[in-house]
Amino acid sequence: MTMLKLSSLLRRFTRASDGAAAVEFAIIVPVFVMFIMGIFEGGRMMWIRNSIQTATEEAARYAMAHTTATDTVLITKAADYFDSVSIDNPTFTVVRDKVGTMDFVTISGVYTFNYLFSFFDFGDIKLDGKARVPLVS
Repeated sequence: MTMLKLSSLLRRFTRASDGAAAVEFAIIVPVFVMFIMGIFEGGRMMWIRNSIQTATEEAARYAMAHTTATDTVLITKAADYFDSVSIDNPTFTVVRDKVGTMDFVTISGVYTFNYLFSFFDFGDIKLDGKARVPLVS
């Protein structure tokens, strides 16, 4: 008699679907939210990287039009362009070199990406941009 009640109880338990949606929701939602946050962080990372590249290109264009501009002016131009993108500014550097009779200027920017969500911390990620242009007077 006890075995019959046990098998009946087991059959009833396996057929029950009360609360199944809540359990499925509890399993899927954290994964979905992490996925959405990852997309957000990845997009933010690409936006900052593209902004660094554009800032160095804008400063390089300025250098081509104003060939006597100092390194400090070029760094300020790049930092001003990037200023609206993030809280922290990247480190911009200017290197001047000469190939044959042609003068060149290379403007580089490096930024250490900070995650908004701490559980996505994969260590320091350096985002950089570089532009090199000839200086023709």
